[in-house]
Amino acid sequence: MNKFNASALVIALGLSNFGAIAAQDNSYQHEAGVGYVTNTEEVSDGILGINYRYYAKPITQNTSPYALNGFLAQTSNIGANYSTFDAIDVDTMGVDGTYVFDSKFFVGMNYQNNSIGNADFNTYGIELGYYVNSLTAISAFYDDGDDNATESYGLKVRRYLELESTPGIDLSASWLHANSDNHYNLGADWYVSNSWSVGSGYTRNEAGGDFDIRTAYWLRVSDNFSANFAISKVVDSEVDGVGIGIAVIGRF
Repeated sequence: MNKFNASALVIALGLSNFGAIAAQDNSYQHEAGVGYVTNTEEVSDGILGINYRYYAKPITQNTSPYALNGFLAQTSNIGANYSTFDAIDVDTMGVDGTYVFDSKFFVGMNYQNNSIGNADFNTYGIELGYYVNSLTAISAFYDDGDDNATESYGLKVRRYLELESTPGIDLSASWLHANSDNHYNLGADWYVSNSWSVGSGYTRNEAGGDFDIRTAYWLRVSDNFSANFAISKVVDSEVDGVGIGIAVIGRF
């Protein structure tokens, strides 16, 4: 493992005891974050992102893994996001929202403005789905936009499998059709604790497939602030280096 990655993980795990003492798992309705995603091959060429989300009902933190609190709450929400990737001159900003009916059917909508070099275009999408039970969601989605945008549609399934000795496993699968090509994604993340997960994923399209392994740690620093560390590696691929993600998250 790259020395930088190893150091980041050691720091995260070493501070975990402090976080557990300093932070209480209070409910929240607002979540805001600032994050940076990059690769060890060129750390300075990364994606900087900012996001905010409001939930219609308070979200409980102490009954499930921290990273899954929002998904498992199954409540209406609205959010905004901005990201920039200087290496290829890309900027995006958008809004999205999901309304959950009493019947557990839900509808989501999103709008995104994209700037790539001198080209600007807008995209929009809709998602229709159903919470089969308190741990499972299925949905269909459609995305389109201006002339420069790519029309796409697909299906998603997500299931959280609770375990007795550890919190559980987050399972996901999706199919997306775009540009006469089919894209398939499978993922499984095992939560060793409410903070720490290890997992893997597989993606495939007409050009071939890639398999990755990953781990993430959610460090509760205080009642309102957390830090999130993530490391990933694409196995047997032309993709060099190790993926790194670092974020600061506020919940209140």
